[in-house]
Amino acid sequence: MWAYIICAVIWIAIVSGWLIPVIRKRIVCEIYMACGLGIMFSLIILGQMIWKSGDILPLVYIGCALYVPATTFVISTFISLKHKGKPRSGWEHTTMLIESGVFRIVRHPLYLGSALFTIGIILIIQSIPSTILGLVAIFCFWMASKKEDEFNIKKFGDDYKKYMERVPLWNFLKGLKELKKKP
Repeated sequence: MWAYIICAVIWIAIVSGWLIPVIRKRIVCEIYMACGLGIMFSLIILGQMIWKSGDILPLVYIGCALYVPATTFVISTFISLKHKGKPRSGWEHTTMLIESGVFRIVRHPLYLGSALFTIGIILIIQSIPSTILGLVAIFCFWMASKKEDEFNIKKFGDDYKKYMERVPLWNFLKGLKELKKKP
């Protein structure tokens, strides 16, 4: 029962504190991100309190291991946006196109980190409902990335289009490979 109450509180907070304001501003990428995070946090709560961990231990270990790159992508994003993006307010309203740090590897490390974290949750819980919800969350993060590209093209223009040609959306292996090629 407590798991459902906590999930309801999470969703009420996301809808009232995040979704309603971004819907009014018509920021589509934020709508997808809010929904993805709501599902991801619900999975964490439901996984801890109801579904528990799965029986296939190698998948549990892989899921736990995915938390490392996921956390790295998320934390690096926050640091870069705050210190290099010259935000007007908060941390996400940047005024500068960031092409260094983790943003040299992938264009949307925050969304990729959230997706990797969700994959980790799916592998740890190992249930059909968690897999379905997790795939919906990953789809939301993917759509947030695509819509963020559209938003950033409007915001930064041709500079962002050139950045899109150099840096992959989520393929961090390709991004690392390209990074090694550069002198």
